[in-house]
Amino acid sequence: MGALLATVLPLALGAAVSPTLFALEILVLSGRRHPVGRGWAVAGGVTAMLIVYTVLGFTVLEHVAHHRSHSATDGVIDVAVALLLALLAVRTLHRRPTAAESHNGMASRMLDAPTISFWGVGAVAMLVNFSTLVLYLAALHQVAHSSVDVAEKVAVVLVVMLITLLPVLVPLLLVGVLGHRADPLLARLNVFVGGHARQITAGVEILFCVLLVFKAVGELS
Repeated sequence: MGALLATVLPLALGAAVSPTLFALEILVLSGRRHPVGRGWAVAGGVTAMLIVYTVLGFTVLEHVAHHRSHSATDGVIDVAVALLLALLAVRTLHRRPTAAESHNGMASRMLDAPTISFWGVGAVAMLVNFSTLVLYLAALHQVAHSSVDVAEKVAVVLVVMLITLLPVLVPLLLVGVLGHRADPLLARLNVFVGGHARQITAGVEILFCVLLVFKAVGELS
């Protein structure tokens, strides 16, 4: 299990680098009406969508893992993921504005929305957070084709999920522990993430694209 965790941890950390989710959570927590309740609603929607994605993705990948005859299958999957990341990097660098950059324009539209609707906001935000989902899928692939038992696979998947959810959990935890004292820190982080969202996202996508290509070469050689 330790070796499997070492393999998936970098992918999970890459999936956790999500300026979109982080900026959304900061925006919600900076609101005047029920900020903490809305923040937890966003986190709940993000978590629910990630659970659905996990069940569907892991089911398919387990099926592939049980029927593959050669490690070439792993290499092909890694190449496919790398290609998706490359395309996402191109899209990120040329799209104007990015999701994180445009979140401030959502503030007025969400001002009077009921708290329950923020579950949907979080779910949609995760659904369209493509770079996170692609890297998360790559981590699920590593778990699915590993030789550890089911209980250990479940434990590793839970760790990967928890790490992936850090962009929405960390702001909530800071507010929970520090209260309004966390506002200046969150505001500075929001300015930095919003101003560098494109570079951060594209950098992660390019980095893991290169790493997965090298990994695939070793599997296909």
